[in-house]
Amino acid sequence: MNEKSIEDLLTEVSQESEARRHDPLPDDAVGVRRDDKPAPRVLSVRLTADQYDRLAALAAGRDLPVSTMARLAILETLDQQARPASGPIDLTTMTAALREVIRPEFLKAS
Repeated sequence: MNEKSIEDLLTEVSQESEARRHDPLPDDAVGVRRDDKPAPRVLSVRLTADQYDRLAALAAGRDLPVSTMARLAILETLDQQARPASGPIDLTTMTAALREVIRPEFLKAS
């Protein structure tokens, strides 16, 4: 009896899955959410051929699909926007922020 190794079975299933990945889902297919959060939203983005090629090259360098690389680029930009700037400190902004977190009695002049 010729038993297949786990690696052989994984390769076989992977090849079958890859060959059928663009097949339409059955009419009775139902998705199941694993949490109570709203479903993710889909964003369609148009890129020039050069922009797409550059994105695809970055994705290939990280061994990722192009769509995953695009998502990472967007999320990295959003994360950077959420971080405080590392430039000069604006004293007016800093004072306003401190007034929001320090109890008022500590701000009164003596």
